[in-house]
Amino acid sequence: MLGTSVTQIEPIRKLAEADLGLPLELITLDGASAQRRGALFPSSFDVYDQWFHDLDLIWPAGSIQPLDVRRIAAWDAVGELPLTGRIAPGRAAPGGDPSRLLWVQPDGSLGPKPSDRISMVPTVHNADAFAVVGMDPAKVDSWAALLDPERAGQVLVQSDAAIGCFDLLLALRARGDMAPADLGDLALEEIDDLVSRLRAFHAAAHFRAVWTDEAEAIAALRAARREGRPMIGSLWWSGLIALRAEGVPVAMATPREGYRGWFGGLALSARAKGWAQDAAYDYINWWLDGAPGAILARNGAYMANPEAVRRRLTAAEWAFWYGGEPARTEIRDAHGRIIFAPGERREGGAYAERMSRIAVWNTVMTEHNYLVRRWDDALDV
Repeated sequence: MLGTSVTQIEPIRKLAEADLGLPLELITLDGASAQRRGALFPSSFDVYDQWFHDLDLIWPAGSIQPLDVRRIAAWDAVGELPLTGRIAPGRAAPGGDPSRLLWVQPDGSLGPKPSDRISMVPTVHNADAFAVVGMDPAKVDSWAALLDPERAGQVLVQSDAAIGCFDLLLALRARGDMAPADLGDLALEEIDDLVSRLRAFHAAAHFRAVWTDEAEAIAALRAARREGRPMIGSLWWSGLIALRAEGVPVAMATPREGYRGWFGGLALSARAKGWAQDAAYDYINWWLDGAPGAILARNGAYMANPEAVRRRLTAAEWAFWYGGEPARTEIRDAHGRIIFAPGERREGGAYAERMSRIAVWNTVMTEHNYLVRRWDDALDV
């Protein structure tokens, strides 16, 4: 299994081995490294556990094979969001919502028209914002805070251009500094504008750290708390849960402009045949069983078939994680550590409320290669 620390956690591996009777090796890399290996070395993994927006790069490489929907036992239980890009009727957010890359078309390309083959089985997803340590999160309600001059030297940013650029684009748009025609697909001139602004902030030491692996962001926020310094910046929910389990009072902002959305899934290596292919299908089907979704709910994430997850959570856990209600009891993470006290509430509200406020989905833009070259150069990564 090739993936990232978002889903490649020990409780998942242990339960999967126990339920399936299969020995599992987790190859856990940062997002860009996993993407590179997934595209170039399909013989090094059986299952690719990554994000839908990666498919713009992975699928043309021919490193993963179509999945037969008829072999996905709980396919009919998958919710509307990955199938249509929205929870309720209305316009889908810009960027790479999963429905645009879900179905294999007759010519072998990916698109939104349903067929009997899919690129990935939709699984874990979330609405992300930015973390806040050492300040009142209720007073940090806009992406613009990331670029507030008063926060100079206190800001974390992700190095992955396909993710980090949207945090900064949302911040620039909230400040009125940029107004892209399509937030999810910048023109060359808009990329130049973004990078020019990024370079100026970086040169002025506005960013405290630029992180590649989530562990780096966790370490930076932990240090800020220990030293009594305020800090805000890019962080995944899994990182926030890890910090709260250590007793670090970190919160996730609820920006009025909406969230940056992402959707993960499981794909099958093009080299997987025979027994390996059958075992991979067993593993992929297990992910829709509800048990892994319950583990990841305790890590702050959602699953594509929430009703299966509901059966695996206590009523109090479901009300907290999916219902957006104040905690009725102590809320614990996947390792059993207390992360929220009774009466505390997850930022942003209920599942439907949070996922219906996506401002942009993580995506690979048309000019992705140009963006990455200029982005990496500006951040010295």
